[in-house]
Parts: sequence; C-alpha cells; structure tokens
Amino acid sequence: MTASIAVARRIEQRSLRFGIGANAVMTMAGFSAHVLTGSNALLLDGLYSAVLVGSSLIASRISVNVVRPPDRAWPYGYEGQEALYVLFRSLVLLGVIGFGIGSSTSSLIDWWRGVPLRTLNLEPVALYTAGTTVLCALLAWRHHWDWHRTGRVSLLLLTEARNARIDALITLATGLSLLGAPLLLATPLAAMASITDALLVLLVSLALMREPLLALRDALTQAAGCAADSEILRITRTVLMQELKGVQLQMMDFTVQQLGRTAFVVVYINPLQPQEADVIDGLRQHIDACCTAQLGRPVRSEVILTVSPPIHQPDPQQRSAS
Repeated sequence: MTASIAVARRIEQRSLRFGIGANAVMTMAGFSAHVLTGSNALLLDGLYSAVLVGSSLIASRISVNVVRPPDRAWPYGYEGQEALYVLFRSLVLLGVIGFGIGSSTSSLIDWWRGVPLRTLNLEPVALYTAGTTVLCALLAWRHHWDWHRTGRVSLLLLTEARNARIDALITLATGLSLLGAPLLLATPLAAMASITDALLVLLVSLALMREPLLALRDALTQAAGCAADSEILRITRTVLMQELKGVQLQMMDFTVQQLGRTAFVVVYINPLQPQEADVIDGLRQHIDACCTAQLGRPVRSEVILTVSPPIHQPDPQQRSAS
C-alpha cells in the first residue's frame, strides 16, 4: 500500500468514526424528543439517524477492506463490498421510510374517522431542531471535506455526506413546521392543526424516498455487472487510443465496469506481430496509471490477446481509429 493510499484510508476512517458518534447523539436526541413531545415526525428523524449509525459502523469496516489487493479468498478484490454496502443500506432506509408512511397514513385515517389524536408538547422542539440541524450540517461538511482530501473517490464518504445534508434539511423543515402548527388555529385551516405531525411524517417520508431509491438503482447496476456510464467509457477510450498509438497492437474492443470507487477495464487486443509477455505487462501497468489519472479513481485493468472479442461486436469507431 502506498503512503498516499494509507493516508487517505486513515482520513476516511476518522471521518466515519466521527459520523458514528454524531449519528449516535442524534439518534438519542430524536428518541428523547419523541418521548417528550409525542411527535412521530421526530421519532422518524431518530430512526433515520439510527440507520446511519449502523451504516457508518459497516462502512468503517468496508473502508479497510476496499483498499486491500486481490487474494485467493477474494480473487477479484474487495471493491464489490462498497456497492453492496450502499445497496443494503438503501433497503434498510426504505424500510424505515415505509414504516413512516404506514404510521402517518394510519393516523390520518383515524383523524378522518373522528378519533382524537394525541396533543403534542412543542416546548423541546426548538432546542432539538437547532442542535440537530447544526450537528447534521457539521457532519455533512466533515464528510464532504474528507471526501475531497481523499481524492473524491470514496463512495462511502460521498454517501454519508449526502445523508447528513438531507437529514439537516429534513430536521430543520420538520422542526419549523411543528413550531408553526399552532399558528393554524387562527386560520381557516384550524382543523388540520391536530394532524400536522402525521402530515409531516408522510411528507418527510416521501422526501426521503428519492435518495435511497437512486442509490439502490446505482448499487444494483454496479453489483449486477452493468457497464460504467458513457463519460467514463469516453475517457477510457481516449486513454486506450493514446496508449496503443504507434505500436503493433490493434484494440478490438474494451469494457469498463465501475464497482464502488474502482473502475475495472478489460482491453481486447489483436497483436499484429509476436509480443513478449513483459510488453503486455508494461502496457497493463501504463493503462492502470493513465486511466487512474484521467478518471480520478482507482483502476484495475486486464489485457486479453484475441482476434474475436467474446462479449460483443467491436465498436466500429475503435476499429477505424486503431
């Protein structure tokens, strides 16, 4: 492991440990605020933070694994653990969101049937909202700053920073809405004052749903082996064309798959004349280095000598350029 990778791993680990502590504090604050106020919206906020505590614990372990080289136990490396972390974390978050939607819907049905709803104690809401929002904002800044410091390749830090930003916005909106609910009593919407909490839970749940759904989609495509996006393919094609220019090697095709922070590149080459094995090894090392520099993420490549790529037909653009 190079010194820069070791430093980046230490930064990532410290950031994730900070996230565990911060989310644990917010979890206890959310549960305490729910007990003191009776608000299910604050309970949902606490549950969201509790999921982030668990995900940060798992992420800190995965952060150690993903930088390990392939071995006999994991011959293709440990990068897939990062994508699986995002996948299962998204599923857990969707479960929490589903609970919020179910509980709020049940409360709204009871209100529609004339069942009286519990009166909320709003005194602790202002303190909870201010403290939790500030802590979320600090956590989001820390993760995002450490993401930049580690080369902007850590899917773990990027995901945790996005979660903290969303949590800050949701907490602030929820707190302000609860504090503003009594103002409805002097308006034609006075009848809705008692269901403000249930409506907030429903709206917050729907607002939270987008992020885990998008993360789940991306993680599923990575784990299922889908090709990287078009921009990564374009950059990789440019690098490969430059590397093969002026040598007796014809690129027949290439593939790129992104898994977590790492891109896996496979190049299918037709040698136009006999080649020494060390030439091919050197080419692979050059591809690793150049693609890593251009893509801004770790790259692992493999060069396969063939006249007939096994995956699909060669790209005419590649054939003509070679």
